[in-house]
Amino acid sequence: MNDASLKNFINDINDVRKYIAHIQLTNDIAINSRTSADVVLAEYGSHLRAFGVSKKLFEYKSITISLYGILEKYIGLWIKEYTAHLPKIVLNYKNFPEKFRDEHFYQSIKLLSLIKESKSAKYELIKKEDVLSRLSSCIEAPHSYELNGDAFYLHSGNLKHSKIVEACKLLDIQLTAKLKVIGQRADGFLAGAVANVATRGDELFNLIDDLVVRRNDIAHGEDIDDILNVAEFDDYVNFLEGYGKAIYQTFVEKSIEHESTHLYKKIENIKHILKRGSILCFEIEDNEIKVGDSIIIKLEDESFLKKEIIEIEKDNIKFDGLSITTSENIGLNLGGGLSKGQTFFIKIKQVDELQAEQ
Repeated sequence: MNDASLKNFINDINDVRKYIAHIQLTNDIAINSRTSADVVLAEYGSHLRAFGVSKKLFEYKSITISLYGILEKYIGLWIKEYTAHLPKIVLNYKNFPEKFRDEHFYQSIKLLSLIKESKSAKYELIKKEDVLSRLSSCIEAPHSYELNGDAFYLHSGNLKHSKIVEACKLLDIQLTAKLKVIGQRADGFLAGAVANVATRGDELFNLIDDLVVRRNDIAHGEDIDDILNVAEFDDYVNFLEGYGKAIYQTFVEKSIEHESTHLYKKIENIKHILKRGSILCFEIEDNEIKVGDSIIIKLEDESFLKKEIIEIEKDNIKFDGLSITTSENIGLNLGGGLSKGQTFFIKIKQVDELQAEQ
């Protein structure tokens, strides 16, 4: 996953916040200029007040469309980033579960139909020859395949939470359950704000669905009766930011989970966890390890994360790296956060050779 896209997402959210702040400032000017002795300021205030409801409606539509556009843009982008990265982790297409391979084939065929129908401009830049080429690579060259990321993304103007869940399910991601876990972490978008998160369903994400309904009403030319004041958008903006960050993190953690299966192996013989959860001591055999490598950790909540190796120690001597053929006990400084109940994974020796063997 590319963290630049996450930064761009946050920047786009902040641009909407700035626009809302601008509207609030001009509204304040319109009110305070009523008694101003400054002729220009008084005229400007009168000019703003003359717009009345039409100004409020235009601003409502602008903010709603902008927020929905951010949602649709980045969900699609992150799905494509995630699927583009998978061939670097799952080195042979045949190593995917059969269910995933069947779904990729079916969705690719569906994508070809949508391109042929030419009913939406969203598919104009996708060439059917490229879709077929990627699909063929999965069958003819499973060691150097490409996935059709566009096939997993529903180009839709109705991207409610349930639709995003459906798209993620095709990628073997249980999105609602994962968002509950991520959302309740420190500074998570559900932390402290909602009670009984674990027992609740998709209603947790009603603000997203309400935003989609409002966008659809605007797009379809419906009469708008329920116009939000700009201050009322704060909840939508904040929730969308937290929701988007959590979805991005979901794809990151799913990528790490795939790495733990295909590029790493479980550390079976853990000896100790020392220095307040900073040092992992275990038995290692027939492997190579160096400072700067990563250890994958599976947490008790089924989440996955990586921790960089800060120090390596064997027999009370520090090393920058080790190449071990016989069974040895070593200690790794991972900086903290380690505890019993976690599962640890170490990178497989010579992954490139593994790729050649597959």
